Amino acid sequence: MVQDRIIIRKRKWLATVRGIVTHSVGGPEIEHAPCDMLLGNAILRVAGLDQSVCSTAAATVTLDGIELDCEDCRRLALKYGDRLEVRE
Repeated sequence: MVQDRIIIRKRKWLATVRGIVTHSVGGPEIEHAPCDMLLGNAILRVAGLDQSVCSTAAATVTLDGIELDCEDCRRLALKYGDRLEVRE
């Protein structure tokens, strides 16, 4: 597991979000990822997904050997909150 301080230091680095899938009513699943965004914003985005709307079991945030799943993102968002956000 990557130490939190390393993640906080790299929160302004560009990360890739994969595996966010939304379900339409009566339609196919649509994957809204992969996409690139700053690590801190990506963590908050994945942590804030509504489980009734999105299937987040496979959602991940990756950056330079760091891979965070939904639970990792939620834990970090609860612990650090707005300090993760990077205003663009």
